[in-house]
Amino acid sequence: MTRPAEPPPAADHGFLAPTPDRQPVDHCFRCGKETPVGVGLCEVHNPKQLSGPSATQMHATVFAGIVLGVIGLFVLFRLTLTDAGPFSAQVTSSGAGVAAGAVAVAVSITNEGDSEGHADCRFTRDGVPRPDDVAFRTPAMAGGESISLERELTPEPDSPVSYVPELLSVICR
Repeated sequence: MTRPAEPPPAADHGFLAPTPDRQPVDHCFRCGKETPVGVGLCEVHNPKQLSGPSATQMHATVFAGIVLGVIGLFVLFRLTLTDAGPFSAQVTSSGAGVAAGAVAVAVSITNEGDSEGHADCRFTRDGVPRPDDVAFRTPAMAGGESISLERELTPEPDSPVSYVPELLSVICR
């Protein structure tokens, strides 16, 4: 009695290489049934043999989604941020402060807009903003509301900055 020929050991074909009698196949995305190469769904799940989207269509869809998402975020940010202001501000009085080199300042700030908001303000020594200006934020002000604030401006001990009461101004945004 003769024995049937045994298939060669798997080591001859490589670990992942298909055997010589097998052709490459794909599998159905839904059920896992074998399909021809390049076909993503079997006949049960794609009875009309509709082709899938091309790579260009898929990338365009993703790109359009990203663009619409960014536009949506900009619209959302625009709706959540209020348009307070413009704010007008003026120094109503200034004079020598309690500490040496300090200046006591009274400021009047008006919200000239229609909606409530906070003003971001800074004192300047001569009307020109500088990085070392004293900055502050006002409490919430309704549209058309005015407030008066008092501050004492004290220069840093080693700073060459000096506050001259007559030259002080305030800028608010």
